Amino acid sequence: MKALKEQYQTAPITTIIFLVTTFVFLIELVLSRGTTENSEFLINMGAKWGPYIQLKHEYWRLLAPVFLHAGFLHIVTNMITLWFIGPLVERAFGSAKFFGLYFFGGIIGNIFSYLFAPSSVSVGASTALFAMFGGLILYAIRFKEDPQVKSMGTLLGLFVILNLVTGFSSTDIDIWGHIGGLIGGMMFAVMFGFYGRSGKYAIQARLIMVAITILLIILTFWAGLRI
Repeated sequence: MKALKEQYQTAPITTIIFLVTTFVFLIELVLSRGTTENSEFLINMGAKWGPYIQLKHEYWRLLAPVFLHAGFLHIVTNMITLWFIGPLVERAFGSAKFFGLYFFGGIIGNIFSYLFAPSSVSVGASTALFAMFGGLILYAIRFKEDPQVKSMGTLLGLFVILNLVTGFSSTDIDIWGHIGGLIGGMMFAVMFGFYGRSGKYAIQARLIMVAITILLIILTFWAGLRI
């Protein structure tokens, strides 16, 4: 409890997301009777599944998967990542922007997954976690004159590359969700900047990211009409 309290004091949004996601997984355990990896169960809970998004227009499935996980290893690895990386990102962006980054990137990741792998059943916070990575990498590039920040960015970049390479060689990983989350995090960082006035990008770059966001939304709805 002490560690939880200390984490909340320094990174409140990270802590709240951690607690809510963990609570949702406990609900999954109870409802599934311990079989949270079951695809049919995950679809009923709100997993990203193309046919329901396309045919039933259940676009809420682009957000719900951020809170859902398939199995103990899945939830544990994602929550450990959130617990340790989340505070770094929340400090870089501020709590309000971190909230936006996490969920914007999570949704963009699921949009990519829907557009490029519609038949896969996808759940997990990894789309949002990769959004955190994308935002933090741009932060490291923007403030690279700070040796510690630059070093952090280099290590994070290598970590992301390793994860993407691993994802391409695994059928159990939603690689398009990861790629989309990474891009979504970078898009959000460009549109809204980091903590403070020094973290803002040029208006031209921000408008381009807004245009890309609108395009992705149009493509998402267009895919739902293409039946």
